Amino acid sequence: MSYKLISIDESGKASYKHPSSLFILSSVIIPENIKLKIDNQIRKIKKRYFKDSNIVFHSRDMYRKKGIFKIFEDEKIEKNFYGDFLSIINNPKISLSFIITYKAQTKKMGWLPKTILKKSYSILLKNFAHYLTLTNSKGKIVVESDPSQDFYLIQAHNILQSTGIDKFRISGYQYRHLITSLSLVNKENLDSDIQIADALAHVAGLKFKTNVLKIKESISKLNLLKIKLIDRKLKDKNSGSYIKYLK
Repeated sequence: MSYKLISIDESGKASYKHPSSLFILSSVIIPENIKLKIDNQIRKIKKRYFKDSNIVFHSRDMYRKKGIFKIFEDEKIEKNFYGDFLSIINNPKISLSFIITYKAQTKKMGWLPKTILKKSYSILLKNFAHYLTLTNSKGKIVVESDPSQDFYLIQAHNILQSTGIDKFRISGYQYRHLITSLSLVNKENLDSDIQIADALAHVAGLKFKTNVLKIKESISKLNLLKIKLIDRKLKDKNSGSYIKYLK
């Protein structure tokens, strides 16, 4: 039986004290047997553009063109880089998912930050387990660790191991055999799939602001290309890709 890896990254914080307006769980699902291929492809474009295959993609710095990403001030370099980057992610075997919380709304609803985290992780794990049943696969979870939030991911995982998922008719026993591991990695981790999740979180947030909040924001042609990539993934009903808005 094949394995699929779901790599999870978080953008913003669920805390209302944090300046982020959105809390986003961004994740990438890839078959384990192509992980090395994707990693090599990502390393090649890092070497090509930054002369270092071990740099780490951070969406905040990439968007602001800070530090090593200052080279993106050259529009041609930025366009060529994202052309190469998006062509890798366009692989039909790669799935994307985003769970987005608009904190101003959940605050009005009286949600606590822990409610956002519990609901977000529960939705993510339920959908991953369901996708595994549809593809006759087993799964492994990898998340960039944040000690203030890890507890809620582990809690959601433990609950589903016991209760299962009624909506998808998955028992606790089945869930335990579907998802065989949960790994917490630190920020020094160089896994390309987590970095892809990080790099795309901002794009999902931009899509939410324009499509849901109807914020009139000028979107560059490059960002439109990124959004179109996500849209293509979402339109493929068999890809396991989805975007959900917590409300």
